[in-house]
Amino acid sequence: MKKEFLLDLKKRLTKAVEENNIQEIEVIKSIVNMPKELAIYFSKGLTGYPSVDKVWLKYYKEGAENLANNIPVEKTVWDVIEEKLLEFYDVPALEYFGKVFSKQEFIDLCYTWAKTFRAIGIEENEIVPIYGPFVPDICAMFFALNMIGACPYFLKLAMSQKALEEETRAAKIAIVFDEMWPNVALEFEKDKFKNVIVATAWANMPSPKKQIVSFLSKIQSMKDKSKIPDYKKYIWVDQAKKMAEYYTGEVKVPFVKNRDAVITSSSGTTGGLVKGVVATNESIISQMYSTTYSDIPYKKGYRTLNHFPPTASTSLNSLFLVALMNGATVIIDPRVSEKDFYNQLVKLKPNICINTSSMWEAFFNRITQEMQQGKKFNFEYAKGWMVGGEGTNIKSFEKWNNIMHNCGANGIYGGYGLSETFSGISIDRVDIEHNYSKPIASVGLIQAGMIAGVFDKDGNELSYNQRGELRVRAKSQMKGYYNKSELTNQILVDGWVKTGDIVEIDENGFLYVWGRANDSLKLSDGKELYLFDVENKIRENDFIHDVVVLPMPTEENDNNLVAHIVWEANVLESEKEDYIEKMNEKLDDFLPNEVEVSAYAVHDLMLPYSPTTLKKDKNKMSKQTSGYIQVKGGKMHNIEFTLNQDGKYSSKCVIISNNKVKSLIRK
Repeated sequence: MKKEFLLDLKKRLTKAVEENNIQEIEVIKSIVNMPKELAIYFSKGLTGYPSVDKVWLKYYKEGAENLANNIPVEKTVWDVIEEKLLEFYDVPALEYFGKVFSKQEFIDLCYTWAKTFRAIGIEENEIVPIYGPFVPDICAMFFALNMIGACPYFLKLAMSQKALEEETRAAKIAIVFDEMWPNVALEFEKDKFKNVIVATAWANMPSPKKQIVSFLSKIQSMKDKSKIPDYKKYIWVDQAKKMAEYYTGEVKVPFVKNRDAVITSSSGTTGGLVKGVVATNESIISQMYSTTYSDIPYKKGYRTLNHFPPTASTSLNSLFLVALMNGATVIIDPRVSEKDFYNQLVKLKPNICINTSSMWEAFFNRITQEMQQGKKFNFEYAKGWMVGGEGTNIKSFEKWNNIMHNCGANGIYGGYGLSETFSGISIDRVDIEHNYSKPIASVGLIQAGMIAGVFDKDGNELSYNQRGELRVRAKSQMKGYYNKSELTNQILVDGWVKTGDIVEIDENGFLYVWGRANDSLKLSDGKELYLFDVENKIRENDFIHDVVVLPMPTEENDNNLVAHIVWEANVLESEKEDYIEKMNEKLDDFLPNEVEVSAYAVHDLMLPYSPTTLKKDKNKMSKQTSGYIQVKGGKMHNIEFTLNQDGKYSSKCVIISNNKVKSLIRK
C-alpha cells in the first residue's frame, strides 16, 4: 500500500475509534487485514498505534502537549533564559567550588563575554569551536555567542586530529581549556585561527583556591611540556574579559529564524562516527519546554549537579538550560571519576543529577559496602537522580531503587534522549510503580510535545509491546549534521528522526529500549540475532549480575561470541564451574546452531567503563584476547585468542585441574 493511503487510513481509524463507529472500524480492518493484536485496543478507545494514541499524555497535566508546543515566538535561547534569570532573581545561578554566582553576577558575566566577542571581531553566524569542560566562563560564553548571533561548536573531547581539522575548517576564533591543550595543539596552533581564547578551571574560583590551583596548573604544564605558546594570538580569559571595556556598540542582534544556535557532538546514532549536531534557537527552546512540561522534577531553589562536558546535549539541556529555566541553581563541577561522583552526591547534596548506569553502579556498590560497615545515609534531598546514556538491567535498577527507598528517597529515575533531539525523548516517574517483569528497565514516558512510534524494517508502524526501531517526530529535532548532508538524510526521513534503537512502547506509553539495531549478528538464513537478547538470556541466571556479549569471529566460526560477566556477590568459587555449565546448557537451547558463546571473561564487581563516555567500554572489552574461561565436559579451560591477518581469531585452551595446567589444546 502507498504510504499516503496508509496515513489517510490512520486518520480515519483515529476518528472512528473516537466516535466508536464500529462499522467504519470494520471497514478499515478489512482493508488493511488488521491483526488481532491491534484490534483488541479498539475497545479501550485506542487505535493501537502509539504515534496516534499518544497514551503517555494521560499521565501529564491537562494541556501539557499544548504548553510544550507553545514556545515563544522570535526569541533566542538567551532571551528566554534572561527572562527566567530575572524571574528567579533571588536564587543563585551557579555554584563552583565554593563560589556562588548570583543571578546578576551571572548575567553580567554573560554580557561581559558578549562584549569581548564583539571586540575580538566575532560576527553573526560565525562558528566558534570550544574544546573543554563546563566552567562558569564557558557557561557564559554559550549565552554570549547566542546574544551576538554566533554559534558555539562544543567539540567532542575524544575527537581525532583528522576530525578536529575537518570540523574547525571554517573557524577563525577558537576557545580551549588550558589542561586539554595537548589534545588540540597541532590544530589550534595553525594560522587559520586569528585568536585562541584560553579558558581555565581556576579563573572563576574563590581565593585562595584560585591562586593555589593556578600555580599547580602551571607546574603541571611545565612537567608535561604542554605549555601554551606565549604568542599574541593566545588570550587568557582574564585578559579577554578586559577587552569588553573597549566595546561600546550594540551587543544583542535581532532574532533570525532557523539560525544555527549551537553544535553539540554525537557518535551514537550513526554507529560511532563523530559528527556535529546542529540545533537552532527554536529547536532548543522547544526541548526546554517539552522537558519542563513533562514533569521533570525541578522546583525553584533546587540544586542541579552538572559535571558533564557541554559536548553532550543532556549537559546543555537537562542539567543547565532547563535548570535555569525552572529556577534551579546549577552546581558546576567538571570532575567525573567514581570518587568525585560519590563526593558530589554525598557532600554537595544535589537534588537533581543524571549519570550513566556504569557510574550509578559504582556509586551504589560503594554505598552498599559502607552501609554493611554501619554507615547511614539520608538521601531525602534526592528529588531527581536519573539514569541515562546507556541501558540498565532490571536487577541493578531494582537494587538501586531499594537502596534509595531505604535511605529516605522516592527512588531513581530512568530517562532516554538523543543529541538529534537536543536530549530528552522520555522521562520516568517515581510516582508510578515500576514494572519489573521485563529484563530491562523502562526509560519512562514519551515527553509532552513529542510523537513517537515503533517501526519495522519496511517502515510500517507497529503496535504496543512489539519490537522495532524507535522513530521520533519533534520540534526539537536537529537541523542536521554539520557539513554532513548525506548522513542527515539517512537519519531524518519523512519528518521522523530514525534513532537506530530497538524498542517497544507499552499501552501505557512507557518506553523500553532493548539496544542498538546494529548490535546483531547476520545469520545464514538472513535473520538477525540481537546480542542484547543473548545478554538477557544469560541474565536470567540468578547467579549472574551483569553481562556484555561481543562478537569474536574465529577461523572455524564467523558467528562465535564471547561473554563478559560479573557474578552475583554471593557466588562461591566452588560453584562457578557448575554455573558455567548451566549457562552453556541454557544458551545451547536458545542459540541457533551456527552461533556459540565459546568463552567467558569474568570481571570483579562491575563491567569496565570508558573514562570519557562513562559507559560500558565495549571497545576495550572487544580487544581483550586473554583471561577467558570455559567449561566443557566438567573441565575448566583458560582460553586465549590470537588475531590473524584475516581479522579472525584462533584460540588455544589450557585445561586446568586443581588449579594446575593439565594439558594444552590448540584450535
